Amino acid sequence: MHEVRLRPMERTILRLHREGMSASEIGRRIGKRPGTVHRIIIMIDYKKDLEEVPKSTRSRMTPLETVVLRLRAGGENYGAIGVRLGRSGAHIRRIESYALLKSS
Repeated sequence: MHEVRLRPMERTILRLHREGMSASEIGRRIGKRPGTVHRIIIMIDYKKDLEEVPKSTRSRMTPLETVVLRLRAGGENYGAIGVRLGRSGAHIRRIESYALLKSS
């Protein structure tokens, strides 16, 4: 399985939880309520489930990528597409490059 991408606080909570600390002990240490610690532990498990998504599902183009490719094929420049979609031209360029990677 791929390593799950965790935020620093999530890594700390997970480490302390694996060491056998209770949610209330962890909460006191990091300044969170026990209920919050418990929810974070549950969300870490949820993230692990997300990491197991098959590659074919992850490689589909998003609707935004499809629109960007269609507009670029129609001759529109990055800035005009960005204004139309509420993003910067640089962001549209990145979206296009991701879409081109997925489509090849």
